[in-house]
Amino acid sequence: MAYEITEKDLPPQLALTRRETVTMKTIGEGLDAGFAALKDHAAATGAETAGPPFVFSPDFGKDQFDLVICMPVTAGAEAGEGIALEEIAGGHVAAVTHKGAYTDVPKAYEALFGWIKENGREPAGVAREVYHNDPKETPESELLVEIAIPLK
Repeated sequence: MAYEITEKDLPPQLALTRRETVTMKTIGEGLDAGFAALKDHAAATGAETAGPPFVFSPDFGKDQFDLVICMPVTAGAEAGEGIALEEIAGGHVAAVTHKGAYTDVPKAYEALFGWIKENGREPAGVAREVYHNDPKETPESELLVEIAIPLK
């Protein structure tokens, strides 16, 4: 698959967040648990979503690491037990969208990091994965994941 890399500016986003400690083997369960907790909390408190959910991990690559699972919301949302309300920083990023199975997402990362190197750029932070559709409702071949990496 050929990937198209773009540069864009992401605005800061208010989000309900939940941290899940996972390993590479348990990442799927951690994502499921985190997204479920955020959806339940938003429904119980009346929080309005303001975009697709996303994930980042400051410690990715370690044997055990924290995922920060984020649900963008409008002003007025409330934190709760195990769920914070945070403003997630925006900034200038290089981005790519992967279409297809999640198991093939590493190919999109490879293309994105290759583009960054080829263009003399440097990452300035951790990657953010934005999930544009729900794997429980979308065929695997139609899944869309956008990966954005902050640039210096």
